[in-house]
Amino acid sequence: MSEQPVPHQPSPDADPKRKWVLLALPFCAAMGLFEFNRALSGNHLSWVYVFEWPFFAIFVLYMYMKLGQPQEPYDDSDDPKREIE
Repeated sequence: MSEQPVPHQPSPDADPKRKWVLLALPFCAAMGLFEFNRALSGNHLSWVYVFEWPFFAIFVLYMYMKLGQPQEPYDDSDDPKREIE
């Protein structure tokens, strides 16, 4: 009798969303500094982007925390059933 191979179980610490956060935050910081240097050089439109890139970084963190929360399964047993006519 041969043993069945055990399927690979990812560790609980392996969060696939974490790689996007680790990529997005330094990217947003670098782009914010890049736009800040452009704004200081006289490009007035870059002042908008100086504040936009940190906003994107905060949004990425917010979504990471929001999507990382455990969710309870949806229970529709109390919903009224529709009848097909």
